[in-house]
Amino acid sequence: MVRSKGWGYSEEKILMANHDKLTIKELEQIFPNRSRESINNKIKRLKRAGKIKDGKDPDTIKRSYEQRGKDV
Repeated sequence: MVRSKGWGYSEEKILMANHDKLTIKELEQIFPNRSRESINNKIKRLKRAGKIKDGKDPDTIKRSYEQRGKDV
């Protein structure tokens, strides 16, 4: 397992601004050097720190299911 550098301030800002509007697959495109697990873990840490709120936009949830090939 290769450990990358920590999350930068600008990366955190982008993630905080977009976590509720974009799916994990879409976030992976924005952060090509970050794994899905890394992105999910960072979102969880930001939630615990109170920097972001729970919940995703309903359209985002729908896109997420469509990307996985599941019915909404």
